[in-house]
Amino acid sequence: MKNNIISIALLIFILLVSSCSESLDDINISPNTLPDTEVDIKFVLAGVISETAKIATNLAYKSGDLSAANQYLQRDFTSYEENNYQWGANSFSNYYEPLKDSDYIYKRAETEKTDEVKNYYQAVALIMKSYQFGFLTSAFGDIPYSSALQAEKGGDEFFKPTYDSQKDVFIGVLNDLEEANIFLKNTDICTEAISSDILYAGDGQKWRKLANSLRLRFYMRLSEKNDADLNVSSEIASIVNNPSEFPIMQDNSDNAFVSYVGTDSDNSWPGGALNYSNRSEFYRRKPSSTIVNNLIDLKDPRLTKWVKPVDVQLAQGPTNQVVLENNRVKRYIDVDINAINTDANLENDINTNLFVGLPIALSAPNDFNLGGTLSDVITDIGNLDENIYLNAAANPHTSYLTDMYSENTHELVNSMLMTAAEVKFLLAEASFRGYISSDAYEYYKEGIELSFNQYQITDGESEAVYDEANNTLVAFNQANYIANVKLIYDNASDKLEPIIHQKWIALWLTTESWFDFRRTGYPNLNSNIISGTKGKQTPVRFIYTDAYNEENMLKAIDNLQPSENDQWSTMWLLQ
Repeated sequence: MKNNIISIALLIFILLVSSCSESLDDINISPNTLPDTEVDIKFVLAGVISETAKIATNLAYKSGDLSAANQYLQRDFTSYEENNYQWGANSFSNYYEPLKDSDYIYKRAETEKTDEVKNYYQAVALIMKSYQFGFLTSAFGDIPYSSALQAEKGGDEFFKPTYDSQKDVFIGVLNDLEEANIFLKNTDICTEAISSDILYAGDGQKWRKLANSLRLRFYMRLSEKNDADLNVSSEIASIVNNPSEFPIMQDNSDNAFVSYVGTDSDNSWPGGALNYSNRSEFYRRKPSSTIVNNLIDLKDPRLTKWVKPVDVQLAQGPTNQVVLENNRVKRYIDVDINAINTDANLENDINTNLFVGLPIALSAPNDFNLGGTLSDVITDIGNLDENIYLNAAANPHTSYLTDMYSENTHELVNSMLMTAAEVKFLLAEASFRGYISSDAYEYYKEGIELSFNQYQITDGESEAVYDEANNTLVAFNQANYIANVKLIYDNASDKLEPIIHQKWIALWLTTESWFDFRRTGYPNLNSNIISGTKGKQTPVRFIYTDAYNEENMLKAIDNLQPSENDQWSTMWLLQ
């Protein structure tokens, strides 16, 4: 089954999936211009999934806030305030469309569909709405929920909805996911939705696994709240111990992702040329030193899947020169690299590795690793290798993302909503916390292996691992890797640390690790911050903006600690 992001223009749902039998002329109509019965909700469903996927990718890759907070990416070139956590306000309107349309599907299905088809649509609507509301309350705190999405009823109650408490929103989300699981108990394939369901091709049991896996995600997010109304430990145990009633994701065939068609800017991965004809937008999004160094230390093959070697490696030398050695361009510099790297100034360090990430929250990232001196050697580099990128946002001494992230579509570059690997790490944590009786290490190991499989990494793959000591690429030995991570796990004084660390790696370029870091402190991202807006602190929430509903917004701000609408105040979840 192939998942595809659908191209949508405003409320026009044009199905791009090649297996669709309906003509495009029939589909290319706005729900607002015809009676409801003239536009089947399966086309609205395609839009809900597509927009949700695009929002997820925007948060994780295109916009800089969370990719910097998770320390997956850093930016340079024209603007890089996100690196230093200078966050601005974030509008609910950015997330409105799939929420409203999910509600629309649910209501239409109530009167227009029957039996398991009705159950399928209503369950999927609840799942998609819960996914989005679960993210929003986790990111902001209190949000409009119980009276939201109902403006058509009129009156201030719905035009200016109250902000529900974060606890109540989570309870509502979890209840809706449980209801979705019940709806789907006897639902197999919804044949009429095969083409328009670009996540699971109408497979009700796949959706059921997603519903219960999301319940695990949100219950674990609540793990630090000792609240009888939530009953986190018993609810997680109930899900895990009753797989026939509460099936969850087991392998990568269950992953909830949407891939990119790559035919126009609206349905292409944002790093591709159809979105950014000016290639600086791709090159300025550089992998961070945190993810690069962690993968180097682990001899992890995911490094070479995600990150390119530098185009021009730096090295200590008696004179300044650019040469070609072993088919690689190398720049020798006569400064004392060791002295520079051991002084108190972390901004000017020089990294001579073959893989180099951009450090966290630099005040001048364009100057990192002699990037500011590129003009001195740009002609020499170009003469030695004309294929090296030397235009806007170039720093040949720093790594870029691999070429698959510069393409409009690639089978390994998708909008990922949830994976089986994440579920395995959730189960590992549940076992560590004593919620379930299974072996935490086995779940931890399975999560790592699923992540390898997700990125098509195979045992014995040549030149897949960077050997830093010998500055060379070597074959991947999976048995050695697993032995090493078991040693790390066994030696950890707090077993949660290696679990969350490997989960952070596996959830590369998604948003989920921000929530894990806030509640566990793992991995210790704060220690890597060099020139952050608030010292060595990572933001913990999105900033409200709701001018039309300001009175209710101000009440929600009062529930923060301290009562300030900024990225540093803690919501109920973190208090």
